[in-house]
Amino acid sequence: MPITSLKDAFSVKGLNVLITGGTQGLGNAIADGYAELGANVGFTGRTQEKGDKAVAALQAKYPDVKVKFYRADQTVQADAQAAVDNFVKDFGKIDVLVNNAGCGGGDDAIGYLKDNFANWHRVIALDLTAYFMMSVMAAEKMRDTGGGSIINITSNAGLVVNKPQKMVNYSTAKAGANHMTEMLAWEWAEYGIRVNAIAPGYFKTALEIADLADQWLEMTPTGRFGEPVEVAALAVYLGSPASEQMTGAILVIDGGYQLAN
Repeated sequence: MPITSLKDAFSVKGLNVLITGGTQGLGNAIADGYAELGANVGFTGRTQEKGDKAVAALQAKYPDVKVKFYRADQTVQADAQAAVDNFVKDFGKIDVLVNNAGCGGGDDAIGYLKDNFANWHRVIALDLTAYFMMSVMAAEKMRDTGGGSIINITSNAGLVVNKPQKMVNYSTAKAGANHMTEMLAWEWAEYGIRVNAIAPGYFKTALEIADLADQWLEMTPTGRFGEPVEVAALAVYLGSPASEQMTGAILVIDGGYQLAN
């Protein structure tokens, strides 16, 4: 339903949010942001120990919300399905899915011959195919409960050529995820499911490559890396009633980097 005033328009209190790759980086910041505002949060990751620590940290900060961890390799269909099914069992329904789990790592494209394209397949599997699988699995649940919001964390690398690193696998996966977002938004609108993407630039996370930092900052008009909480704020907006008329959008948050590239 469209909002009629700004009162509670940005509220996510009581929503059930599933986030892939929520034990660290942007995924953990998004989990923290939703929990801080009263949403119940479930998130996935490959390591039980990291998941347990992340749950304990969030539960200590926000004791009034429900927090769960699901160990899963998002590239494995059975793991992905189990995460979705167990989340619905524990929380009742999925209101918001945030596809965030991802990886990078590239090489000169000719170099992919060295490992029989294993590096290509590794990144495409997690940064694109896993997004699609999780979206389909969550959409099946959302369709039966009146809709929901799917948020894909992609990258400005899917829109411009980031320099100087060579990462055709990562950039291609993110470009595909951006267009997939638009296709699914059109296809699933009839079910009340909105699909949007957030395309970050360089943020202060563990993935930051220090020896390239100065070069990246020179190409960033705001002159700084983004803070993870800024992506969380945008993700919260896309899960809230305030964004009910927004679907198929690719929202770039990169300090203006793409303007110079």
